[in-house]
Amino acid sequence: MESQKSNTLDEIDLGQLFARIGNFFSNIGLGILRFLSLVRRIPVENKGLFTIIIVVSLALGTSYHTFRKKVYETTMILSSDYLNKRLVDNSIEKLNLLANEKSKNGLAKTLGISDTLAKNIAKFSAKPFVDEKDLIELEVLKEQLKNAQSETKNTKVIDQVIQRIEIENRHSFEITIQAYKPGVIHSLQDAIVNFFKNNDYISKRIKITKDNRIDKKTKLQHDLQKLDSLKFIIFDNYKSMAAQSRQGSNNVILSDKAVTDPIQIYNQDLELYNQYQAVNAQIYVQPDFEVVDGFTELTEPTSAGLVLTLAIALLAGIVGSYVVVAFRVFNNYLASLS
Repeated sequence: MESQKSNTLDEIDLGQLFARIGNFFSNIGLGILRFLSLVRRIPVENKGLFTIIIVVSLALGTSYHTFRKKVYETTMILSSDYLNKRLVDNSIEKLNLLANEKSKNGLAKTLGISDTLAKNIAKFSAKPFVDEKDLIELEVLKEQLKNAQSETKNTKVIDQVIQRIEIENRHSFEITIQAYKPGVIHSLQDAIVNFFKNNDYISKRIKITKDNRIDKKTKLQHDLQKLDSLKFIIFDNYKSMAAQSRQGSNNVILSDKAVTDPIQIYNQDLELYNQYQAVNAQIYVQPDFEVVDGFTELTEPTSAGLVLTLAIALLAGIVGSYVVVAFRVFNNYLASLS
């Protein structure tokens, strides 16, 4: 009998529990429906207020779109072995401080441009072309591979892996400029490039790198001239020996020194010539500081268009209307309490 009673009590408790859970969700559903009904009823009961506020919001949005300055945005990719995130961020911050001043003389002087051109600049921004997190992971992986060299004999494979995981654009930065006129964007590219290039830290390294390449080019030119002379001598020597051989001469030259291999001379000349071409290309291209992709002159502004502006104004008007109604109801409630 006692066990039957306990089972009955358990069944009653579980039934009440499920009933309460059902009532809880039912109340939530009814609450949502009541809220939607209230949201629907308020505009119907306050048509005049909603109409006035929405019309005013749309008028303000139209005026804002008509009289505001249109902003044109474009980006360039600047690559340099001497650029780093801290240097770029600090330089961009200085430019933005100058751009926010009422007088644009400081910005014009810093970039070496006219005051008229400086007045059309709205904002600068920059970010690494390669995420900083990827660079950190890259350095960690490289260190792990270097540590693994002591545990394996095939170090050549590890060197190749390190070369392949090197990120090509790790020193590249995406620089963005916002201007009020699209026609000034192209003129600003040289100004920004020269601004970074003339930095004392960067300019000294560019100069020493260029001087070293020119010195290497000069040395390679002299070495190539010497090898050309040596090739002529070897060629004449073999030509003379061939002539004597055709005349039936059996002269044999004995020497305890190794005979110069002409093929080796020609291969060495070809290798030096390839180095000369590579250095000459580096002097011309300057891969240690170059513009990967320049600014593009856009015809359409990046700021919000009329449709988007009106949509935002409409949404703001509707939300504002609900806020005004809620404030009025709350005010009436306080008045009733007093």
